[in-house]
Amino acid sequence: MNHRRGCTFGPGLYRIVLADGGRRFVDTEQQVEAVRRLLPSGAMLKVQRDGYCLDQDDLESPDVIDAERFLHMPREQAMAELGLTREADYTRAYRQLEDAVLAADHAVAAGGDRPSIVIKKRVVRVHDAG
Repeated sequence: MNHRRGCTFGPGLYRIVLADGGRRFVDTEQQVEAVRRLLPSGAMLKVQRDGYCLDQDDLESPDVIDAERFLHMPREQAMAELGLTREADYTRAYRQLEDAVLAADHAVAAGGDRPSIVIKKRVVRVHDAG
């Protein structure tokens, strides 16, 4: 599996977090289930899906920024990436993305897949493909 440039998640698209602190990486849901069957009950704490690396084509667009990447950028870089000039706009964007990423984390903890969360850069027109 080829990950997009800049992917920092790991060698697989799914990260399995184990009760002993270990981690395993796999490429498919079928592999996740195979690992689950091999482990004793309670050994698998959670499974995280790596949307940042999964959605290669969409997220390489120069028109959007991955939310988690944005949250880890220095403030000045993040503001420049989005074309923001006001601190208040940055703070509002940061808080909204932080809430969205936390909600995604909760969804994953409840057994769901991790959605990709992106933010559109300013003055970029989005056209409905439908």
